[in-house]
Amino acid sequence: MNAQEKKDSLGYKQSYGLRLGIDISRPLIQTIQKEDLGIELTGDYRVAKDWYAAVELGYESEPVEEDYLKFQTKGSYFKVGFNYNAYENWQGMNNEVYFGMRYGFSSFSQELQEVTVLDLDNYFGTQVESPNALYEGLNAHWLEIHFGLKVALFNNLFLTTSIQFKKLLSEQEPDGFANLYIPGFQRVYLNKGGIGFNYTIAYLIPFKNK
Repeated sequence: MNAQEKKDSLGYKQSYGLRLGIDISRPLIQTIQKEDLGIELTGDYRVAKDWYAAVELGYESEPVEEDYLKFQTKGSYFKVGFNYNAYENWQGMNNEVYFGMRYGFSSFSQELQEVTVLDLDNYFGTQVESPNALYEGLNAHWLEIHFGLKVALFNNLFLTTSIQFKKLLSEQEPDGFANLYIPGFQRVYLNKGGIGFNYTIAYLIPFKNK
């Protein structure tokens, strides 16, 4: 008799249902950085013993200031994919050590507020211009790999932390400068890659046990 059969013989069953959550790191960041605005809602549904369909929806408004650019990024995004739980729980536990994949899409705008340009007629060699140019209707597509830990705090209440490694597939760029920050993807590095983190609190709505 294997371990799963022993659990079944004792009447132990696991919950299958919809788990809904919110990224609690966003409010903390907004408290520290007053100009940031963002929210991310998460959901997953258990489709098999160790497999979960997963989705994230969000909105971000992020001011970005680089050496020669100052701009504001605003937009919404969604991610859809799956998680696989690689952790074998003891009886009565419902924790996860998982990895997963997502396809991500973002629709956003970039507002270019300031540009520092080289000015040979200026003693300091630079000049700040304020074009106030707004680029709307931009979008981006990407893939990301997730590694995470999900811990049951109380009955049906879970805390999750995860790290995401991202790679842009395609993007629309505004005229004159690159997308350095994309809602949902976040910071874009030179290799078109990115890294993200989240801390989520979620509640499981159980539909059935088996």
